Amino acid sequence: SNNINFLNAYFNNLKPHSFRVTFEATRGFYWLADYLTKKKIPFIVSNPFLNRAIANVHAKNDKFDAKILADLTRTNLIAKCYVASIKIRELREIIAHRSKLVQISTKLKNKIHLILAKYNNIPPYTEMFGPNGITWILSQQNSQVYLNILNETLEFLDFLKPKILALERTIREKVHEHPYFRLLLTVPGIGVLNAAVIIARIENINRFPKVEKFIRYAGLSVNTRASADKIRLGRLNRRSDKFLRTAFVDAAIAAAQKDPGLSEFYKYLKSQKGNGIARVAVARKLARSVYFVLQKSTPYHFRSIQPKWNYNSG
Repeated sequence: SNNINFLNAYFNNLKPHSFRVTFEATRGFYWLADYLTKKKIPFIVSNPFLNRAIANVHAKNDKFDAKILADLTRTNLIAKCYVASIKIRELREIIAHRSKLVQISTKLKNKIHLILAKYNNIPPYTEMFGPNGITWILSQQNSQVYLNILNETLEFLDFLKPKILALERTIREKVHEHPYFRLLLTVPGIGVLNAAVIIARIENINRFPKVEKFIRYAGLSVNTRASADKIRLGRLNRRSDKFLRTAFVDAAIAAAQKDPGLSEFYKYLKSQKGNGIARVAVARKLARSVYFVLQKSTPYHFRSIQPKWNYNSG
């Protein structure tokens, strides 16, 4: 039940410190975590996917789920989810909101490109959405219908631009004093926004006891299947933090341009495996570096250039 009065009455009938609450991480579980924290009731937030795998669940209903959670909690087999602090959760919401507005803005720009292509209007500017580019767009001899659509689309873009910039300022203000912020900026390819994403998604690097767990959480580990003496490499782990993975992959190319060691590694792997695999491999190395930079509280050290035979995708 999400009725606060019902919850108050229920917990008031229980002896304090004689129980703990376990519930699944659902789309809107934060209010319950905050409620239990305020009431000083110990709780566990379970990972529904992992717990279903452990319990070998073939049926699903509330009564059966509750029994499974109780059994797993009692035997200490529950797969737990990390619950971020209120401050970090708010930062996550702002970052996610900005990301969504940027996606909408990109779709609007693509729509303008499509309309211009229908009339074979080739823009003479690299930055098509600057003042000169917009003037050129509106000067093209298109039909009135398309001209109206272009005007409306540009108005939407004008509306979104200051909103996105304001969110970026807010994000910078919220992470500016964070102890990880300056350290992250020493890592090549990591700018203000990517640093904010990393801070928001991990909050505390010490919750990852090993670098491999951090890389897996970031969605940059490769699934492997071993049978006898054969090892098969699969795809990236998709059940991970997509924001963190995107931040590292976005930073990979800039990092390869700034760090000579990463540059040679990227060029070599690109020639052997292609751009996509090379970019993810650089992102994986960046994630590994970020882990140790934050663990040791030391700035990033540029990599030495390794012999090609010593390169690997990890």
